[in-house]
Amino acid sequence: MYYDKLNSEEQVSYLIKPILEVLQAAGGQLERSEIRNRISELDEHIAEFEQKLYTSNKTGNQYKKFDFKFNFAIKELGYVGLISYVKYNPVITLTQEGANIDLSNFDVKTEVRDKARTYWEEHSSKNKVKSKMAAISDVEEDEDSESSEDKLLDDFKVKLQSAIANMSPAKFEQFSRALLTKMGVQFTNKGVQISNDGGIDGYGYHIDDDDFRTTRVVIQCKRFNANPVSEPDINQFLGAMNKFQADYGVFITNSRFTNKAREAAREGTPITLIDGNDLVRLVIKYELFITPVTTYVMEDFYTEE
Repeated sequence: MYYDKLNSEEQVSYLIKPILEVLQAAGGQLERSEIRNRISELDEHIAEFEQKLYTSNKTGNQYKKFDFKFNFAIKELGYVGLISYVKYNPVITLTQEGANIDLSNFDVKTEVRDKARTYWEEHSSKNKVKSKMAAISDVEEDEDSESSEDKLLDDFKVKLQSAIANMSPAKFEQFSRALLTKMGVQFTNKGVQISNDGGIDGYGYHIDDDDFRTTRVVIQCKRFNANPVSEPDINQFLGAMNKFQADYGVFITNSRFTNKAREAAREGTPITLIDGNDLVRLVIKYELFITPVTTYVMEDFYTEE
């Protein structure tokens, strides 16, 4: 994988310009999850890195190295005054300085990394904590430490992603049907009868309660643990959709879609793409086979001297 060829600091640097780019394109404000999705759509290398799970040599637990690098990049952009955010709030906002940056001439090292390094060095001794810039070079030590305010949720998402990846193809199809049922799709027996035709894993109807409109929907489920869904997969699905005169289709994968696949999905009959990140988000939203619990995180007041 391309990202594994980069050292720890290079992995952070690679994310900074795309983060600014998607924020500028969106008018200056996005939630963290939206930024992650959009920078993944911009760059196949980022998309691959964002999905990959690593296993800690110390604990044996799986984690997303991307989480640490992404949160670190966000913090540095905040420290140099290009973005602003409130702790525990997912919204990231470009400052006026960040909005005015010409990214075509933007040097990540001089404008962000070097300035942030000075910030880390000044505040590490003041706060009596280990230098963050020293820590970033020690990936194995810090991947399992608290890398963001959302660590508990991030850990849960990693476990959920891993559990979905370990499903059998049959269970993944059952899981996908259960999710879409929660989202308002009513499946028919026709979906079972045509599940082996190479393009359709489910057929049903979606009723829009707002305008009493019923639409025909077909689904395709692909559980991939290495490869992304490519353009030929989408084209095959489009052919199957037309065969069954579907109003729209839903293509579900635990992996990701290549940029070419996303482009193909925007042409012709509408296709809703649900990738691994979307699955995790939707499982949480609809509380599908999960039990929500309440926990608390202490604010800095309790740890400040």
